[in-house]
Amino acid sequence: MPLLESPKVKMLRLQPTPRCNLNCSYCYIPAAVRRRSELMAPEVLETTLRRLVEEDLLEDRLAISWHGAEPLAAGLDWYRDAAERIERILGPVCKVQHVFQSNGVLINEDWCRFFVETGSRVGLSIDGDEQQNAARVNWAGRPAHRQALRGAELLNRFGLDWTLLAVVTWEVMQDPQAFIRFVRSTGCATLGFKVEETNVDNLSALEGHKAIEAAYANFVRELWEAFPEDDRIFVREFEDYRAMREDGQRYQAVPVTMIPFRNLTVGVNGDFTIFAGELLFREDDAYAYGNVMDGPLLDCLQSDKFFRITQEMLDGARRCAANCQYYGECGAFFQSQKLAEHGTFDAEETLACRLEIKVFFDALDGLAAREPVAAE
Repeated sequence: MPLLESPKVKMLRLQPTPRCNLNCSYCYIPAAVRRRSELMAPEVLETTLRRLVEEDLLEDRLAISWHGAEPLAAGLDWYRDAAERIERILGPVCKVQHVFQSNGVLINEDWCRFFVETGSRVGLSIDGDEQQNAARVNWAGRPAHRQALRGAELLNRFGLDWTLLAVVTWEVMQDPQAFIRFVRSTGCATLGFKVEETNVDNLSALEGHKAIEAAYANFVRELWEAFPEDDRIFVREFEDYRAMREDGQRYQAVPVTMIPFRNLTVGVNGDFTIFAGELLFREDDAYAYGNVMDGPLLDCLQSDKFFRITQEMLDGARRCAANCQYYGECGAFFQSQKLAEHGTFDAEETLACRLEIKVFFDALDGLAAREPVAAE
């Protein structure tokens, strides 16, 4: 596989704990993993950071994404200690941006103060109003919607510009206007949305709906009309679309899932993966390329596993490039989804790329084609 002359980590995803306080029906992380409660040991965290410095894997900025279940379940004391270690080791080398993706249930005033003190970016996973958010429940099966909204209210009270990340289920698609009203009611600064996908341990319920393409196209178009470019809410997917369609051009950027080390994911025990991070959160270590405690990270680029997996990924990407007219918009991004649906990376279409690329771009390109050209 072609490598960057000097691999650099843009985002470091760390799993402080595999534990989650919720049991969402579409979670891709196996339930047995999410029931574990261990914490990342200080030596694992420090070894990870020192290897990044010693192996020259850092640029002047690094995003650290705390993810891998519910990151706040690790506890505030753990993060205060971790933040000090990170500043001590990485502070002289680069500027760090902490990113938390949370279900919102555990957020309190102390967490909000910590977010403010550290300049953290915060995302909340909520799929819409109470009915649309029904997949997000605790281990006893009780809805977590109201607790998540209390977390959002606290973020607003502390003046934090937070991101709402929604999983677009069939229920969400059925009522785009209810979803739009909900988003506007939350006080979020940014919206991101992804379809419920088949990935790792989750088999998407969307596969069973024959009208899924039409429903998602309608959902996308209604959101586009509701959130114009000058809206106070920044919609991540629409800004990406505008960038790709600027001046009528298509471009094919190599996705992060195909560039080793661009997104580095380190699990609670120090195992790491260098492509699609979700592949690390399985019940096995089939897609771990090594452990940070065992030696230099870059050694994995000489392993048989690296060459075998990357060859399979490249074969699949060549299939996409040869047979899919949307390759310019995608670049074979959906690697873990290919594995989940086809059992191999050497595959083509997935549910996620069919909806998030093909249907999405067709829907918005169709709207753009109907817009009147302004007179000069």
